[in-house]
Amino acid sequence: MNNNGSIHSSKLNLLSTLSYYANNGIRLFVQNEPLSPEQTVRTVMESGKSYMADYVEDDRGLLSEIRFDRVDDL
Repeated sequence: MNNNGSIHSSKLNLLSTLSYYANNGIRLFVQNEPLSPEQTVRTVMESGKSYMADYVEDDRGLLSEIRFDRVDDL
């Protein structure tokens, strides 16, 4: 598989995973902005920037949000 195929596969994988979470009530944010799974994948994979995912729990210890924050170059 060439590099483009690998990137496409990674995007589909991430979209599938984030869609699963969103369909189960987990909210998605990029830079504090609520986004759909499609918007999230487009932003984090096509922006050329690096992002870190933080998994946020509610008061019962259940996953409630996934927040992607841009990681600035050091």
